[in-house]
Amino acid sequence: MERVRLRRRRADDLPALAEGLLAQQRTTRYPFRDPLPVPVEQFLHADDALSAWIAELDGRPVGHVCRTGPPAGFPDAAALNDACAAANGCAVDALGWVSTLFVGADVRGRGLGRLLLDAVVDDIRAAGLRPCLEVLPVHPAALALYRRSGWSEVLALRPAWLREAAGEEGPDVVVMVLRTGDLAGPAAPGSSDDACPTVR
Repeated sequence: MERVRLRRRRADDLPALAEGLLAQQRTTRYPFRDPLPVPVEQFLHADDALSAWIAELDGRPVGHVCRTGPPAGFPDAAALNDACAAANGCAVDALGWVSTLFVGADVRGRGLGRLLLDAVVDDIRAAGLRPCLEVLPVHPAALALYRRSGWSEVLALRPAWLREAAGEEGPDVVVMVLRTGDLAGPAAPGSSDDACPTVR
């Protein structure tokens, strides 16, 4: 029987994670921009993640998620942060962001996405922060995972990078929060909670 394990990401995991991210991109359209406008290690927050996990299947990295601080350095960052802070009734520096959640296309349907999501939410809350995320719902399972898990939509917007990549076609970026006590229970085996949610 195959063995699933969640553990903290190490620097030597990055090459396999980069390969896995790009391999599943054709199926999920995550990341949306192809090719990526930044090195894949930067997209995985190799240098700025506050914490990060991988899912392993028989010792092979097959999924990833990380926690980052509030977005900064692009025109819509303030709108994202302000919407989440207002929804949570807190300051922007009390927000923790779920980022770069993905699962390999060959291991979908095993609940790995939900396991990774639960791990990063637990970490965000243990740090005394409020969970937030952004998702571009071009792959229906992504938004469905979040809604089933109790996340609430607080903002929809079309940032400049998305206008440049897709014009006015397709969905907008959806910004979501998970308020205290909103997280649903564990995913059922065989569920499709393996979405690749966050954007850019």
